[in-house]
Amino acid sequence: MTNIASYTVPLILASVGFLFLTSKKDLFNEFIQGAKDGLETLINLLPTLIMLVVGVSMFRASGGLDIISDFLAPFFALLNIPKEIIGFVIMRPFSGSSSTVMLNDIFTQYGADSFAGRAASLIMSSSDTVFYVFAVYFGAVKIKKTGYALSAALLTQLFCAVSACFIAGFFWGI
Repeated sequence: MTNIASYTVPLILASVGFLFLTSKKDLFNEFIQGAKDGLETLINLLPTLIMLVVGVSMFRASGGLDIISDFLAPFFALLNIPKEIIGFVIMRPFSGSSSTVMLNDIFTQYGADSFAGRAASLIMSSSDTVFYVFAVYFGAVKIKKTGYALSAALLTQLFCAVSACFIAGFFWGI
């Protein structure tokens, strides 16, 4: 099985090379056009992504996340979401890298086998970075009015957090 895995990438590259050489279509120019289109999409999305990354970093560094976490703690307590992961739950829709760092902080402070660590792991694996996805996909096709998509995505994110805490409590106790 290990040999198959080690030969997969070279086999794919050789197959693509063979197709380039034997195809009657001009695949090289198609490849170049695809690369140009990809770079144009990147150039259109880059300002939005930079703004998102800088904004999230400023929000965390300013202490705004802590203030909002403290303010929303009673609401999250009603949903059985522990105080230790409120900041993580709030940050998850905004930034994947920031929520990964916060997950590592939860592991370091409370332990990976703690209720907070297990619940945060479940949230991380069952949810996505809503605003990043919106910036990339809706930005790529230049949709400015998202309708109910954002509210549905954020409600799904909240559902993931509540379900993760329920599942962690059910399987590992609170």
